[in-house]
Amino acid sequence: MTPRPDDQARTELQDLVAKASKRRDEEHERVEIEFWHAIDALQGSYHGAQQDIADALNVKRNQILRQTKRYRSADQPAAD
Repeated sequence: MTPRPDDQARTELQDLVAKASKRRDEEHERVEIEFWHAIDALQGSYHGAQQDIADALNVKRNQILRQTKRYRSADQPAAD
């Protein structure tokens, strides 16, 4: 059986877990941004592409619009 941790070991563990959790959250946000930028570009592929994307993702077209607007940078024009 492993020994019980002292307060310092417990604090160090909590700090490491917090750092790992923060890194995971940051990476998740980065991946979300990349995903919605790609979707934003794809929705201009052809007439009706937004609906086809919504069908493929099993969401409503409005969700595609909201998410692409949310993650679109200010200097990035909307896909036509």
